[in-house]
Amino acid sequence: MDLRQLRYFLAIAEAGSFTAAARRLHVSQPALGYQVKQLEERHGLALLERHSRGVALTPAGAILADHARRIFAEVEAAEGALAALRAAPAAALTLGVAPTPGRALAPDLVAASASGAKARLALREGLSDELARAVSAGELDAALCYDPLGTERLEAIPLYTEDLYLVGSPGVVGGSGDINFAEVSRLPLVVDGRFQAGRRLIEAAAREKGLRLDMIEAEAVTVKRELLVRHGRCSIVPLGLFFEEIRAGQLVARRVVSPTIGRTLVLLLRRGLDPLRARALEQALRPLVAERIASGELAWRTPGA
Repeated sequence: MDLRQLRYFLAIAEAGSFTAAARRLHVSQPALGYQVKQLEERHGLALLERHSRGVALTPAGAILADHARRIFAEVEAAEGALAALRAAPAAALTLGVAPTPGRALAPDLVAASASGAKARLALREGLSDELARAVSAGELDAALCYDPLGTERLEAIPLYTEDLYLVGSPGVVGGSGDINFAEVSRLPLVVDGRFQAGRRLIEAAAREKGLRLDMIEAEAVTVKRELLVRHGRCSIVPLGLFFEEIRAGQLVARRVVSPTIGRTLVLLLRRGLDPLRARALEQALRPLVAERIASGELAWRTPGA
């Protein structure tokens, strides 16, 4: 239904004449008459009856006028809500980020949010499982985390999928191209804590192949990096976690296969988060993710591809 035609019709109904409505709306009477005629023809019903003192509503016109008042009340309420949102001070949105998206996405996301007064971000880094628990508990508004468990009642928006890589110094990892998991199991590894999702995937692959792993635990990225660069350890991680070190030649990476270990990063949203803020965050992330998928440098792919 054309809102302009509806507004003209309601003005005539409330003013009681075309002349009074034309003065109120600052339009000509012929223009009003044309729009009302279009409205009547569209719905196949007479809405107004003309008489010597002006116009009267037909039964159909009375029903439409009642609906029109409610429609314009809702329009006015929506405009008021948006005006209040524009006038409100920028509210921080607390976003948890796992280490890899923390390096690959967070800096550009913060820069993009700084250019919009309504998208101020407060970041907290953590591992995927702890971030998912924080969103579930309402301690975070949202999180970028991998394959969160126990979050069925939360909205989870898949952003990208990636395979895990064996990363370590050139002298330890050696070679190029894919590397079989059986070969990986013979190398000294540093892994996340036993209750973290990445660790569970690695141990599940080892059980599937009946292999034992030589591994020590270190969750902090800085500690893990030192163990890789200076102490001859390797790690099975997303390529983006140490991409700068790989590009600089300090570390090398080989995709783990047989089995391939894939993970999907999701934007996890807490219950009750303002839909406008949630969509604004998603819309800020989408082009950043699409750019990195297109570049191919982090080996990301569209979920399901």
